[in-house]
Amino acid sequence: MSISSGGATVDDDDGTWIVWGEVDVAVAQDVGDMLKASLDGHPKTIDLRRVTFLDSSGLRLLLLGGTAEEGPLLVGAPAAVRDVITLTGLEHTVRFAETEGSPDSGDDDA
Repeated sequence: MSISSGGATVDDDDGTWIVWGEVDVAVAQDVGDMLKASLDGHPKTIDLRRVTFLDSSGLRLLLLGGTAEEGPLLVGAPAAVRDVITLTGLEHTVRFAETEGSPDSGDDDA
């Protein structure tokens, strides 16, 4: 028996995916259909501020939030998530948005 230590929900107001905890194969199986049902042809904003772990199943789940034209917008992605995305070479298929007070503030050449 596996116990999921993560999860996801869809914000009713704006459709943002809110993801937390250890996002692994168990979580992907638990929430995949619910997240797919929220797809509307537009890239999703995905709040990752509370994610502590992400495996390849979790990464696949995040990529579902993109479209052929534009990747999902990842908000507050912690270093563990960024590392997985970078190691898999998928950093150009997602967009990163920083939140106020985020430790990974990215480039400042705006």
